[in-house]
Amino acid sequence: MISRLPRPGGRFAGQVESMAQGVAQRVIDLLVESLDVNALIARIDVNAVVERVNLNEALDRVNLNEALDRVNLNEALDRVDLNEALDQVDLNEALDQVDMDKLMDRVDINKILDRIDIDALVKNTDLGALLASSSSTIATEVVDLGRSRAVSMDDTLARWVSRLRRNHTGPAGPPESLNGQEKP
Repeated sequence: MISRLPRPGGRFAGQVESMAQGVAQRVIDLLVESLDVNALIARIDVNAVVERVNLNEALDRVNLNEALDRVNLNEALDRVDLNEALDQVDLNEALDQVDMDKLMDRVDINKILDRIDIDALVKNTDLGALLASSSSTIATEVVDLGRSRAVSMDDTLARWVSRLRRNHTGPAGPPESLNGQEKP
């Protein structure tokens, strides 16, 4: 009777192995279908899992340079909506944190004034063309207008400088007295 049993690896053994695999697969499928995943997850102690993670060891395995080489910065920036980001910035709060005195110490007023093209400002007022084409009366009015504009530009420039220097508490203009005494 023993001699009639098929040898291992024979045709009968292959069928039994195939049947066993089919039964095992069916049992696994039934087991997975009957699992309540939410109940299983609820039984997991996440804190215990996190405590077992060694972040330093994990980070030691990461090559940041290699990871950054894979990042397409232009593509990432194309996805950023700067208007939306700026809408969330409170400029008043940011400016409250700025030390204006320290900032103004770094501003070179002379360098700013050197950049102003006085000739271009005068040219844009067309004083030369007006003087050449007008009579002496009109020329006088134009000169007065030019002086008025120059004073206006001077006041504007004084206000800008005053704001830059953060001493814009009073009106811009010349000092009341050169000697420190009031005018009679």
